[in-house]
Amino acid sequence: LPLARKELLLGVNQSIMMALGMAVIASVIGAGGLGDRVYQALASVDVGAALAAGVPIVLLAVVLDRVTAAAGQRIGEAPADRSRLRWALAALVTAVVAVGARLLDRLSWPDAWTVDIAEPVNAAVDWMTAHLYSGVPLVGGTADWAGHFTTWVLNPLRDGLQWMPWWAVLLTVGVLALLIGTWRTAATAVLAMAAIGVLGVWDPALDTLSQVLAAVTVTLLLGFALGVAAARSTRLGRALRPVLDVFQTMPQFVYLIPVVALFGVGRAPAAAAAVVYALPAVVRITAQGVRAVDPAALESARSMGATGRQQLLQVQLPLARPALLLAVNQGVVLVLAVVVIGGLVGGGALGYDAVFGLAQGDLATGLVAGAAIVCLGLMLDRVTQPTVRRDLTGKGA
Repeated sequence: LPLARKELLLGVNQSIMMALGMAVIASVIGAGGLGDRVYQALASVDVGAALAAGVPIVLLAVVLDRVTAAAGQRIGEAPADRSRLRWALAALVTAVVAVGARLLDRLSWPDAWTVDIAEPVNAAVDWMTAHLYSGVPLVGGTADWAGHFTTWVLNPLRDGLQWMPWWAVLLTVGVLALLIGTWRTAATAVLAMAAIGVLGVWDPALDTLSQVLAAVTVTLLLGFALGVAAARSTRLGRALRPVLDVFQTMPQFVYLIPVVALFGVGRAPAAAAAVVYALPAVVRITAQGVRAVDPAALESARSMGATGRQQLLQVQLPLARPALLLAVNQGVVLVLAVVVIGGLVGGGALGYDAVFGLAQGDLATGLVAGAAIVCLGLMLDRVTQPTVRRDLTGKGA
């Protein structure tokens, strides 16, 4: 456990971010709090009010992240001579301030110290819609980008998957799972994919799969590039950290409306929302894996005259392969987690069925779509997460 401290802290960090990211969805079933404010604001398409409630969620995540990170850095260190005295003094000051605030009736935050950001945010969203949606010289508008992405990427990928016979899809899934795992892994992946056919949602599932694959590709390209850059540059890593905190903890519903304002309604906005949601985790895991490479290996490469590029391609990335595979796996799972939200902005396929079933109270439709999404997630997890092969002696091969 002490040697696995960094990985455990990364798990704690991801748990905090994902739990806070579920605040809005939890408000749908009565959790209240900031999530309920975000949900009510988005119901009236008030992006500014939604962001005003979403920013405190991000700040809570930043506080918890920094506190747990600082505590983790101190694990295993010898306590300072005056550490106990400092803790006692901090506890005393906190108690005095708390009692004083109670006696003076100063418990609520003063209204004069608040800043209203709703109106400026709504004005910014209106400006983006008016100036970036279409008609931008040379590069075209965001609506054009969404249209090209749908025409050149999403449609061919979907048509290609749906053109393949069902048995060819199962065979492909089995071979891919067997290449990086065991026959049990391949059997699980094939059975999960076959269950989708049994549920009767084969074509919608392949449509969803095409969106997931496209979004995962974009996520990995951006995530690996940013993660490697953050690992090799301490300054960039520090600059990216608050940005990743914001994108990972901001409820998905908050940036859903700006995405629609920029890209319109369709499968491309759904893919964009998935990329924004999954990218922070991929960047974090990649940076952590590359940064954790043994310094002795890098020193040996430098002593032999390896350039920075050679160190990256021949030392750091090969040694960080387990972390990179984990980043791929998490990217796939997180992109798939936004399928239902993508159904709200025209993603269609299984996401639409799940949303329709929830809105109409149609348990059968929603449950079948949800089960198919789970099967897709199980299949993609087995295909992207390698397992340890074992020989007849029981030792890892």
